[in-house]
Amino acid sequence: MRRTEKSVLGSTVERTEYGSALVWLAPRVTPRDRKILAGLYDHHVMTTHHIHRLHFPGTGDRRARRRLLLLHRYGLIDRFRPFGRVRVPDHWVLAPTGAALVAEHRGMEPGELGFRQDRVLAWAHSGRLGHMLGLVEALVLATEAARDLPTAQLVRWDNERECARRWGRHIRPDAYMCWHQDGAELDVFWEYDTGSEPLTKVQRKMGGYARLARESRLPSIVLFAVHSDQREDHLAAKLADDVSDMVGVYVTTHARLGAQGPAEAVWRAVDSLDRLRLVDIACRHTAPGQDEE
Repeated sequence: MRRTEKSVLGSTVERTEYGSALVWLAPRVTPRDRKILAGLYDHHVMTTHHIHRLHFPGTGDRRARRRLLLLHRYGLIDRFRPFGRVRVPDHWVLAPTGAALVAEHRGMEPGELGFRQDRVLAWAHSGRLGHMLGLVEALVLATEAARDLPTAQLVRWDNERECARRWGRHIRPDAYMCWHQDGAELDVFWEYDTGSEPLTKVQRKMGGYARLARESRLPSIVLFAVHSDQREDHLAAKLADDVSDMVGVYVTTHARLGAQGPAEAVWRAVDSLDRLRLVDIACRHTAPGQDEE
């Protein structure tokens, strides 16, 4: 559908219905809305609770729900609730117009995003849904931890797609995190484990981390979050021979992350039962040529 309008110079221009929608949205989409849309693209799916904690801190969840419903009415996002689950929050995903705004904001053509609405909505039925939501929860917990600690900062969090682009020749982690605290800097890779893979397959990932460390001459530090104490013990035993001065592995459980937060003493090295904080892990690994303070 097109409509013809007079321009200020007197010539005629044609505006599509889609173009008119973008013009109508321009004064209505806030910078925070853009961050929400970008997050849905980067992390695939997020619940109302996730978006509330990330983008509406210090406010009641009603404000977040109202804004999300408005973005839904604008046609920027879509929602679903997994079958068979009761009393769960809405799960939000991008809609095509929302994806177009993300592309425009990033200086890309919409096709460059690789966005497909049918694929996005299929996540409602995907066996990977729990993994995606768990990884978003890890991001939310890290964000909240940085807010609560005056000397801490979550400098960067890259998603799986960006990690594959940067390090795909060697590794495919679930996320990369840069964390600063008390003058210490920590660069780590996240592996969010739901128990769906055998430990032998998990162990095979360590070869890539070792190769990356040799090539970059920087430590490869990997944080594994697993679903149970038993899985933690088994994984620690399995990976004990894969650690070195340049490859560090630390494990914890989803429950510990949720109860205490990732910045607290929830991590254990695979060769120890002692629990460490992120800042403690940072102090254990210093890249060659980097002076310790």
